[in-house]
Amino acid sequence: MENSADDKTKRFLTDFLSCQTDLRGYIGALVWDEGLREDIFQEVSLALWESYDRFDASRSFGAWARGVATKKILGHRRNSGRIPLIMDPEAIEAVMNAFDRTERGSTDREDALKHCLKRLPDRLRSLLTLRYGEGLRCEEIARRSRMTLDATYQALSRCRAQLEKCVTQRLQNS
Repeated sequence: MENSADDKTKRFLTDFLSCQTDLRGYIGALVWDEGLREDIFQEVSLALWESYDRFDASRSFGAWARGVATKKILGHRRNSGRIPLIMDPEAIEAVMNAFDRTERGSTDREDALKHCLKRLPDRLRSLLTLRYGEGLRCEEIARRSRMTLDATYQALSRCRAQLEKCVTQRLQNS
């Protein structure tokens, strides 16, 4: 049983940490008072943990978290009047929908990039891995790949252009 609790904790932390910055940004866009914003973030975090068993993993955790945050913010406003609403509830919903669209767009772009990376020749993928995966400078990549420095710059430039074109086409076709 403890293993199951550990698995739940790991899944929650993975989901929560991946959207924590966006969630803070979302709450910050709606609540300008710094202390109150932090209080609400803590309440939302606790509510997410307490209700994580009801989270549908086939959906976006970020969208679910923003929905919980919206309910907490509007609940605070109704119950205490402490939160001066900078927007009416319809505008708050529009902000939430904009965050959802941005998140979906980001996922689509990541999926397109993964697809396009798979289509690259192994040699170009290895250059990208050296540059961006290992963070090597072009001089070191040239040395390891037995290429001139100019050839390394050109190969990486062509690779980035090819990826950009592929991702753009993939996004337009979907």
